[in-house]
Amino acid sequence: MKQFLRILLGILLAPVLAFGLFLLGFTLLDYRPDAQEEIELKGNASTKSYSDTLSILTWNMGYGGLGAEQDFFFDGGLDVRPNANMSAYYLNGILGFLASQRGVDVLMLQEVDKDSRRSYYTDQEAEILKALPGYASSFAYNYKTLFVPEPLDEPYGKCMAGLMTLGRVAPAQAIRHALAPDADWPVGLFMLDRCFISWRYPAYFSDGTDLILLNLHLSAYDDGHVKKEQMDSLEAYLRAEYALGNRIVAGGDWNQLAPGSPGQGLGISVPVPFPDAGWNWAAAETSTNRDLITGYQPGITRELTIDFFLLSPNLKAVEVKGLNQSFAFSDHEPVLLRVCAK
Repeated sequence: MKQFLRILLGILLAPVLAFGLFLLGFTLLDYRPDAQEEIELKGNASTKSYSDTLSILTWNMGYGGLGAEQDFFFDGGLDVRPNANMSAYYLNGILGFLASQRGVDVLMLQEVDKDSRRSYYTDQEAEILKALPGYASSFAYNYKTLFVPEPLDEPYGKCMAGLMTLGRVAPAQAIRHALAPDADWPVGLFMLDRCFISWRYPAYFSDGTDLILLNLHLSAYDDGHVKKEQMDSLEAYLRAEYALGNRIVAGGDWNQLAPGSPGQGLGISVPVPFPDAGWNWAAAETSTNRDLITGYQPGITRELTIDFFLLSPNLKAVEVKGLNQSFAFSDHEPVLLRVCAK
């Protein structure tokens, strides 16, 4: 009887031990970036200044896996990733679009894969640099895990992805700023470690103030608590830089509704004012994101405006517009801003 009980206990404890070792291994290998890290600048770019009016494009490119035909399991759909042919089609469409935007001064991209199962391990950063010769660039990870275990029947697998900023003029400095991660341990081992990239152009303006460009991607799957922490960190940074007289543009995927945008009341909206009175949100009048419960169905699929810009009070938006692609290559649409000093 004692031998039987030992065997039974071993059978019961084996999966618990295996799971504990699984978590221990991923904890030891977990990506732990510093609060601030200087990141590498790549590519060839001009050393000349931009003109008085700066053009900036932001686009969450959906890692070349969320084109119009796709749904997504984490949003209530079924698909984990497109087949290899569709993945290549989406990425080629993204690269073609980016190549057509070579006149734009700065591009802020989100969900750029480096080495992920979901995009067939394509180095999208390298492919984007090929499509945009003459641009400086920097890349910062916000998703770095060797294995995402869900869904159980077809695990998401390895995911190495992040933000990428490109510019026709190289900045003096590029920094990765850590934000609150998507989740605490142990779920956080398999979720995103959020951040924003800052590009600094010292003494860019005639009054000696710096131009600072921020590329960000805030949390998507939370009840608002994590986003609040991230917005608090961003608020502190913006106030500190503006107090020095610097001019700041923050753009990207906020995963919050733009003020007064279509879909108001269907999600969390950005606070107004933020971080203080005088700062201005610059959003397109068109939607920039679609639901992923099913493939895109015009007039049926819910659309929201969650990709836009924030400008410090000493800057003004000359133009902001969405570039409609009918979500052909991503579940987000690009947004173009033209901005100048006041």
